[in-house]
Amino acid sequence: MLTRRHLLAGAAAGSAALLLPGIASAAQPDTTTQQGWLDWIAAHRRDVSVLIDDGAGRRAAHNADTGRLLASSVKVVHLSAYAVAVAEGRLDPDEQIRVGDWDAHHPFVSDGRAHFQALNWLGVPCDDYGIAKDPERRVPLARIPEAMIFFSDNAATDYLRTRLGDPALRRAAARGGWARPDTRSLGGEVLMLMLPEYAPPPGSPVAVRRAMGDAVARRFVADPAFRAEAFERVPDMPSTPDAQWPWVKGHARGSASELFSLHRGIARGLYPQAREILARPLSGRVPPGASEVLIKDGALPRTLTMGLSVRWPGGRSGTAAVLLHGVTDQDVQNELPLIDLVLAALSDPARFAALERALC
Repeated sequence: MLTRRHLLAGAAAGSAALLLPGIASAAQPDTTTQQGWLDWIAAHRRDVSVLIDDGAGRRAAHNADTGRLLASSVKVVHLSAYAVAVAEGRLDPDEQIRVGDWDAHHPFVSDGRAHFQALNWLGVPCDDYGIAKDPERRVPLARIPEAMIFFSDNAATDYLRTRLGDPALRRAAARGGWARPDTRSLGGEVLMLMLPEYAPPPGSPVAVRRAMGDAVARRFVADPAFRAEAFERVPDMPSTPDAQWPWVKGHARGSASELFSLHRGIARGLYPQAREILARPLSGRVPPGASEVLIKDGALPRTLTMGLSVRWPGGRSGTAAVLLHGVTDQDVQNELPLIDLVLAALSDPARFAALERALC
């Protein structure tokens, strides 16, 4: 089951940005192959954070505690919190939710058409901006975390955050060893790019940007006139990676070690429902002898990230967190060979050694 962004249609995944096609320099490694990605890593070690443990005694780390942009990889926090809430009886996956309430967290653009794809997957007629034609249509709550993972839908992410609250997200992440993840509104980030008068000055403290983004996101949900104002500003929004970069570099950050910890907890059964959802996107790409692959990845301009685990019968599990900065748009399009490289490193000692050499 190959889904979302690169796996769906070759579009780049973003926690908020819509990436446009780019052309890699002839001097860059050829990232259409696993070896090309090894060459890229070796040539960009300062821009790479990796923590990988194959569950069979091999472990490698490089810049693992450096804070880097997370992009949509942060959504594993929201998924874990949803799984905990369902297990504790605080949420019912069969609850029928109003699609208009989900749509209200979608500021029309800059999600790589993820929300549009999610509604089409569910058979919900919508316009070209991904807004349901019938806002009273109902879908099961269980489809929301699936849309968040399969299509990287930001509106689903913000919907779950609103339902659960930041304290619940932090508690769920802490179970897996990730203290205080940055769970700011993704819709708020887009709205501040779209409407810069509602954004803080560049270089403002993280807490200020997060608070202002949350405020503008709440207004977007509650105020139809403000939604109409935002829609009118869509054509003026920065639309290229270079134009978006000054905004992107202030987005949520975390470390490979934090992302690794949560994915390892999921792989070891700490959040069973989260594991079941993460296992579906790469269900057709499980290495020989393994039982399943779990993945959540993401991208923004100049950024490609992933948390990935492989599980084997008998209880062995291997996990990797990979955060890359300085990638080109074309490198983002070439994500699948990078995924294959990480899968190989977790499954084959020789490929693990090759990755370790590239990191050193």
